[in-house]
Amino acid sequence: MPRPFAIKRGRAAMLASLCGALLICSPAHGSPKKVHAPTFESAFSAQGEPPTLHFTVKYAARDGLHTMQVWRDGESRLRRRTDDAVDTYVIRDASDPTDYQMIVVDYDKRITTRIDRNNLVRLGRFSDWFDLSHGLRHPVGAYRIVPAEAPPNTDAPLASCRWYGIEQAGETHRVCWSEKDRLPLVIWSSAQGVVWRVTAVDRERLPRDTFQLHDAGFVRNDANAELDND
Repeated sequence: MPRPFAIKRGRAAMLASLCGALLICSPAHGSPKKVHAPTFESAFSAQGEPPTLHFTVKYAARDGLHTMQVWRDGESRLRRRTDDAVDTYVIRDASDPTDYQMIVVDYDKRITTRIDRNNLVRLGRFSDWFDLSHGLRHPVGAYRIVPAEAPPNTDAPLASCRWYGIEQAGETHRVCWSEKDRLPLVIWSSAQGVVWRVTAVDRERLPRDTFQLHDAGFVRNDANAELDND
C-alpha cells in the first residue's frame, strides 16, 4: 500500500512538476465577443468517440518537439506520457464531470504530485477534460470556425479527417478532425506550421495495468493540502 502523500517541496517546485503535464495545442486567446456559428462544440464533438483509445502524437512546444502517448478510458480515466519523462494520470469525478484529480509523476525529479482541478485553477492552470483527452482547447473570446483545406506542403494525416479553420485574433489554426476517433490528427498554425501530428492510433482494449502508478521511492507531494492551508 502506498504511503500517504507528504508535503516535501515549495510551490515553485510543484509548478515545475505540473508544467509539462498541461501542454496543450490551442488557438490564441482574445477578448470576449459574440461567437460565430458553427461553434467549437459542433465542429469538434466528442460524442460517439471510441470507448477506449491509445494514440501517439508529436507536438511542438516552446522548448522544442515532444512525443506523447495518450490512453483514454472513456470519459473516466486518462493517462498522458510525455517523452518517457512525465506521466500524468487524470481521474474524473463521477459525481461532478467538471472536476477531476490529477497525479503527475516526474521520473527525472522522482517526484509525484497530486492536485485537483479546482486547485489547478487557483494556480492559473485552466484546463478541462476535453483539453486533456483530445489535445485541443476551446478558444476564449471571439473566434470563427470555417471549412478548410489541408495547408500546402503538409504531409498527409494518418487517416481520413475533415479540415476546419479556427480564426482568432489575426491567427489561423487548421485542424484535421477525425470523426472516427474524435481526435485532431493534425493541427497547423499560420505562425508555426504543423504543431501537432498523431502518428499512431490503437482502439483495442487497454492493458489492465495502464493506470497503475510506478513511483516507488519517489517524493510524494499533496498539492491540495498545501494550497488548502494557505
